[in-house]
Amino acid sequence: MKNKGELLASILKNFKDCCFFLHNTKEFDVVENIMNEGFIFERQLAHSTDRVNPNEAIEISYFLVQRKDYGSFTVIIAIPKVIYESYTGVSNNKDVCIEEVLTVTDPYWGDNDELMYTLSPKHILGYFNIKTSEFYQNRNWDPFFNNCQSKSAGKKSMNIGIK
Repeated sequence: MKNKGELLASILKNFKDCCFFLHNTKEFDVVENIMNEGFIFERQLAHSTDRVNPNEAIEISYFLVQRKDYGSFTVIIAIPKVIYESYTGVSNNKDVCIEEVLTVTDPYWGDNDELMYTLSPKHILGYFNIKTSEFYQNRNWDPFFNNCQSKSAGKKSMNIGIK
């Protein structure tokens, strides 16, 4: 019998060639909001998520144990590697942080005086219910979505550091 981390790893393996980031939350309403409107995060994606490798079930098991206090709903962000590499290239070429490329809205200052970014719901694969071990795929997830192609050149503000 597989543990929950092994089960989630086997699910993620079905979505080949993606970069996976996991985020736990306690409330199902929050999960629905993320899947429909996007994932709002502070400062850096790595501060709100954990990047995992589906080939390392022990890593995913560890994540589920370490983050269980944050809730039993694990939101799964899945960005195809080729698209993530495109984002990294744009970030390097424009000399901006990758969050500036990832965001689908203009960054804004949050309550903690940190920049807030929004990841498209098209990058939200779905969620895993830790209590029931069930995976639910987000109908909005689009493995072909590239945030850079949906923006007009130069539209993004590069003045994010100015308050």
